[in-house]
Amino acid sequence: MDPRLPKQWTASGFVLHPERKVLLIHHRKLGVWLYPGGHIESMESPDDAVLREISEETGIQARILGALDTPLADAEADVHVLHTPYRVLCERINDPKGPHYHIDLIYLCVADDTRCVTNNEVHAARFFGQDELADLKLFPNFRVLLGRVFEDEDVWRAVAAQAGQVAA
Repeated sequence: MDPRLPKQWTASGFVLHPERKVLLIHHRKLGVWLYPGGHIESMESPDDAVLREISEETGIQARILGALDTPLADAEADVHVLHTPYRVLCERINDPKGPHYHIDLIYLCVADDTRCVTNNEVHAARFFGQDELADLKLFPNFRVLLGRVFEDEDVWRAVAAQAGQVAA
């Protein structure tokens, strides 16, 4: 990692459906399939950013998987507990405006609905089963990470447990 390059915080989400499917978007500029995600705005938390990006890019209303460690919250001191990301990656972005890094907080999310609505930024969005991934154009490390999600039985048990629950 080049310490001279700026770092920008991003939040992304593997949106999982109880039928063992994951939401992927076809990124218009990159020409690959990815999870939805984007920059964390200055006035929002990473939790808020990942859910906003999922909704903006796909129209899907998702919930973040995982329990909050609420005993650590302190309303009097204005301390809040956020979800723990599934993984954190530092990705070099070779932007024509200048190279930089994205520090990507990757969350596991669940959605009950699979009807997507795309926009100008996203060429296509849909849910895929594991058997549909072989022919998709993916970054190599993303293919590895996606394979790990599909093979993780604890993840799918958590998805099943939260399926059908109304977002708080």
